[in-house]
Amino acid sequence: MQELKLSQQQKTLEDTPFGTEKQKTKTEIENQFETGDSFKTKSTVSKEQSDFDPVQLLKSHDKSLYVHCGDYIESLGFTQQEQIVAYKFLEELEPTGWVDVTAKNVAIQTLVDLNVVEDVLDTLQMIEPAGLFARTLAECLKLQAKDKALLDEMLESILDNLHLLGSGKFDLLKRRCGCNDEELAEKLRVIKSFDPKPGLQFSSEAINIREPDLKITKKDDGWLVTLNKSTLPSVVIDKTYAKTVRKSKMDAEQKEFIKEKIAEANWLKNALQKRNDTMLRVGAEIAKRQTAFLEKGPSYIQPMILRDVAEAVDMHESTISRVTTGSLMETPQGTLELKSFFSVSLQLNDDQSSQSSAAVKFKIRKLIENEQPQSPISDDEIVETLKSSGINVARRTVAKYRKVQNIPASFMRKRQNTLSGML
Repeated sequence: MQELKLSQQQKTLEDTPFGTEKQKTKTEIENQFETGDSFKTKSTVSKEQSDFDPVQLLKSHDKSLYVHCGDYIESLGFTQQEQIVAYKFLEELEPTGWVDVTAKNVAIQTLVDLNVVEDVLDTLQMIEPAGLFARTLAECLKLQAKDKALLDEMLESILDNLHLLGSGKFDLLKRRCGCNDEELAEKLRVIKSFDPKPGLQFSSEAINIREPDLKITKKDDGWLVTLNKSTLPSVVIDKTYAKTVRKSKMDAEQKEFIKEKIAEANWLKNALQKRNDTMLRVGAEIAKRQTAFLEKGPSYIQPMILRDVAEAVDMHESTISRVTTGSLMETPQGTLELKSFFSVSLQLNDDQSSQSSAAVKFKIRKLIENEQPQSPISDDEIVETLKSSGINVARRTVAKYRKVQNIPASFMRKRQNTLSGML
């Protein structure tokens, strides 16, 4: 009987292989190729077969921070009440290894006596590496000092006054801790040897490593822009099989289904090819406009906006924006996002030429990198230096470009340099 049922099911599939497929509208067919917000592609160009192995670049860990701590908790032989508290702290554990919750709050949430909660926390803070389950930076550093048997009265006093250290008030710090310059320098060297975020040793966050979409190389007759081999399209339609299916015995609904699917495949193949062609044209136009950068470096990036490239390749600005967003190009100066080549222009002193804002940002960074540690260059001095080289920028513009690159103000850099000099 069972064999008879299977035979009937097989015959049904042979007679009507597409009978269960719901007819799709033209809109549904087009939309099925769209990607939602939750879908992240590795590349903006389709892939044929990858010749890029990101696995070689990834540093793996046997356990995550949470698994490591969970295993330790299981091995402690806690009572049921203590285990509830321990797992509550584990829930609050940040990737840095800190916990953003007080023992009192955990006691209230778990309805457990505060003394029991504090005892559990003390036990959790014994987990290696030292510093886990700390509630503050000072506590994290103290745990590591205790672990290495380095915590004395003077070091504990310095850690209790970290705010003075951060604000550069070294004289006040020395008075409060009762130490001289040499003693303070020695303690700072000890503090510097600690890890303020021990949990990050277990970080297993996915690293976005992917191949560039375009490659640009120097040839005898100029620059050559090519699509990366590992990102070429790979939609293949077996025409022989398609003809065989079309000639097979089918009703009108089945024939329409086959026709739709072949049309979808052709549409996808053409769309990918068009995408790749557009990418190549945009890359070639960028290379043509940025030859100085390719040959000499970031200081020579030329001003360029989306409209410039859109007009050159005869496409809409929105198309150029979509193609360049998230797309990478490998150049002699490094692998860069195509978007990074677009920047506004800043007027030069001669009023007839301009400088790319990206190039100005690079110049500001280089000026700061080459400054004297004990006498950092101020924003006003940067303005004057750029002006002497023919670039007119306002002080607020320099401050803006400096902040964009996460470079602190001159007084903060001086404070950091002073602190570094003591170590």
